[in-house]
This record gives sequence, C-alpha cells and structure tokens, in this order.
Amino acid sequence: MNRKAVVREFCFAVLFLLLAVLLIGLTSTALRPVRTNYGAVWGPYLGEPEDSLDYLWLGSSYAYCDVNPAVIYDETGLTGYVLAGPEQTLSQTYWYLRQALETQRPSAVVLEASALHFAKYQNYTQVNVGYLPAGLNKLGAVFTASEPELRTGLLFDLYFYHSRWKTATFGELRSALAPPLADQCKGYTAVDGVFDAIGDGPFLRDVQEEAVYRANLEDLGRIASLCADRGIPLAVVFHPTYSQLPSQVRETIRADVADLDAHIRFFDWSEEVEAAGLEPSLHFYDPGHLNRAGAALFSAWLGDFLTGEMGLVPRPQTGKNAAAWAETVRFWQEGGPAVTE
Repeated sequence: MNRKAVVREFCFAVLFLLLAVLLIGLTSTALRPVRTNYGAVWGPYLGEPEDSLDYLWLGSSYAYCDVNPAVIYDETGLTGYVLAGPEQTLSQTYWYLRQALETQRPSAVVLEASALHFAKYQNYTQVNVGYLPAGLNKLGAVFTASEPELRTGLLFDLYFYHSRWKTATFGELRSALAPPLADQCKGYTAVDGVFDAIGDGPFLRDVQEEAVYRANLEDLGRIASLCADRGIPLAVVFHPTYSQLPSQVRETIRADVADLDAHIRFFDWSEEVEAAGLEPSLHFYDPGHLNRAGAALFSAWLGDFLTGEMGLVPRPQTGKNAAAWAETVRFWQEGGPAVTE
C-alpha cells in the first residue's frame, strides 16, 4: 500500500472516530433529562450574561429552597444565582465554584455550610456531578468527589440514560439540545406546604465523625483559597432552620473556620428564625427547608445582609439584562411557577 493510501485511510479513521464521538455526545445530551429545579441547574446558569452576577450562593438544598434571587434583586438591585445541589458535598462544591468562575466574576460568594457535616459521599452524586458542563472541572469532580462505582456513568451519560429513548418526547429531546438560556428562577426552587410537626422542633442533625468533618474542612479551605486567589470575599453561613447542628458543634465550626482563614466571614443564623421574620408554623416546608412564603421573607432579609454586612453594590447592567431581571421580578410578584411537590 502506497503512502497516500495509508494517509487517506488514517484520515478516514480519524474522521470516523470524531463523528462517532460527536454522535455519542449529542445522543447523551439529548437523552439526559433537562434540569431546571432542585439544584444542579447549569443550563440556565450558563445562559446568564458573562460577568453580570453580583453574588453566587452555593451549598445544598438548604440554599436552593431558601434563597430567591428575584426577591433580593427587587429589594437591592443585586443580581445573583443559587448554584447549589441536593446534599452537595464540599468537595463537589469546590468544582462547582471553579466552573462557575469561568463565566462570572461575582463580588461575593456565600456558602451555606450544612455540608461540613455531610458524609464523604451523599445520595445525589449522579445529579451534582453528572450535570456539570463537560470539561476539566467535571473530570476533577468525577475523580476526586464521586463514588468510584459511578464514574462510568458520570463520564458517559448514555450509561445512565440510554433507556430514555423509549419514553423521551421530541420536545424533551429538543430542549436538551437547545442553547442554554437564563430563566426566572436563578437556581431557586419554590416548594409549598407547611410541616405539621414543626412545633416539636428544633430537631438535631447528625454529626459526622471527626475524620470526616476534618476532610470537609479541608475542602472548605480549597474553596476559600480559590476565592482568595480571585479576590472574592467568602461568607460561610448557616440558615435559620429547625434542623440544626448542636450549638457546641456550630461554635467549634466557627473557631475552625477562623483558624482556617481569618478572611472568611462566618454567620450562624440557625436560631435567628424570628429575627429573619419567619414564623415556624407558617414558613417551614420541613425542618430544614423554607416554603415559598418563608423563602420570600428570608430573601428580603438577605438583601440587607448583602448590602450591609457584605457591602455589595449593584454592578452596571446592560439595558437588556436589566429588563430581563425586571421581568423576573414581575414573574415572582405574579406568583412564580406552579407548585413544586
């Protein structure tokens, strides 16, 4: 076989491989369910205009059920996003922040700190890591923040979702392949209802063994270092909740966070339910999460925190993005999305 034939066959082989990778990638993207609520909502986040967000709010479901950026914007003019995930560990949050900072340069990062006493792996790695945009940050999360037995599916979505071709509609497939667009939730998920037995609280959360806590504290240190390298102030907070770590554990966390990095701002609002304007019998969906009405009150309270304690000032926005945020405010003033169960 002459040299030209060898080169031609090699080029055909490379082209076939590239087409196969492209086809598998498109099929994987199409079959993976579109995610718009309950955390890990990277599509709408990537639809936000570059460098347009004043703050990022990271953490677990305590973050995405409690913080409504539309209310904060209405109160303060600050733009923000809740980039959290269900039971998201701090090792996963580190990679979330790295990815988030590729398109945004927020004036502050706020981390809801319940994950300091999460286990090494929680229940939602497939969601939290699987929905990260493809790239080096996702690879980092797959190999350092995920259970080994899940890595095949996290690297190749078809492993998890190949059977959806039987049930997925054309509209779902089209939505999955559409370019990312900003939405009016900004990472927040509204839930409705009241926990009937809230009067029996507060309820104590489980505390992890010391080795697990120390590993989580190391991951917090990585998050703090990333913020420091980018010149972004970091606040670590506990939300007002009826599902609380024991007070002595929270005081230990306060001291350990100060030892970790004196520049981290620490705020423990666990027992400041009334100060935040919340009534347990009206505003808790369950002991750990606020319902829609509670989140609206708490978010308005957070506006004062962000402009006061954190000293944030709204950055200039384009006319188009300012109009989009005004529409987001109207959307929530008119009731927001349908009830989420």
